[in-house]
Amino acid sequence: MADARSAFRQIKIVHPRQEAIIAGLDEVRRSGIATRGERQYGITLLAESGSGKTTAAEHFRDGIERLGELPEGSRPVLIVKLMSTGTARSLFSSILQALDDPFYDRGTEPNLHKRAVQAIKRDNVQLLVIDEIQHLSRRSSAATHVTDSLKTFLDSGLVPIAFFGTHDADKLFQSSHELNGRLFPPLTLPPLDWWADDDRDLFLDFIEDLDTAMVDKKIMKVASGLVEEDIARPLCLASSGIIGRTCRIVETAAINVVRDGRHAITRNDLALAVNSWAIAHSFIDYNPFVEIEA
Repeated sequence: MADARSAFRQIKIVHPRQEAIIAGLDEVRRSGIATRGERQYGITLLAESGSGKTTAAEHFRDGIERLGELPEGSRPVLIVKLMSTGTARSLFSSILQALDDPFYDRGTEPNLHKRAVQAIKRDNVQLLVIDEIQHLSRRSSAATHVTDSLKTFLDSGLVPIAFFGTHDADKLFQSSHELNGRLFPPLTLPPLDWWADDDRDLFLDFIEDLDTAMVDKKIMKVASGLVEEDIARPLCLASSGIIGRTCRIVETAAINVVRDGRHAITRNDLALAVNSWAIAHSFIDYNPFVEIEA
């Protein structure tokens, strides 16, 4: 089971909405390069957990690194996950950890700040992605201190910043007009709506690619026909149109199929997966597979 789960987690599918996010990030990065030393700007992407924010950022980072335009050891796109403590000290420590500083958690806050700035310059960071920015909303005093630090990064011309998180961070940006004044128009990654033609087509393309990838990775023996409407529609509804949740439902079903020694996922496998994953974790309170069947 572990091998099958590992193989599933290695599947990376970037859909058109994520490609638009990648293009937006590159625009911010290039703007920063063109105005190096001047005031920098940021951009936000606030969306549901599982929407594909981090996947898009990682795909962008990997693509820029493959270009090989900077000296060896450079980190043109740095993704930093903010700790749940949401303090300025933890921010600087997280930056140093992402840049492989073995002493990332040692030192006073001013010392960590200074080292983080030096490391960003040393490793030629062109775009800083702060993930899980919603953690700042939990402590208003700490949030103010951290946003002041981030404004310093921007105002000093150090690096442009992309702020990624859930909509729990809305209050943070609504209450910080000074930070908002340093932001480009926000990026968006809304859930897919089955009843909207473009969204439905995108969802169908995604699950078709996922179906094919499971065969290519030898998780399934044959394709499971996920694009069939009596499967695709309840799957989209069960996941609320959120790609990450779609993947977890399909993964849960796939693992059960592998455990049973069968060749492909059935509609019933997905119905059971909705019960054991989506409903069990309170993402949804009904099973669309059962409702539609009835």
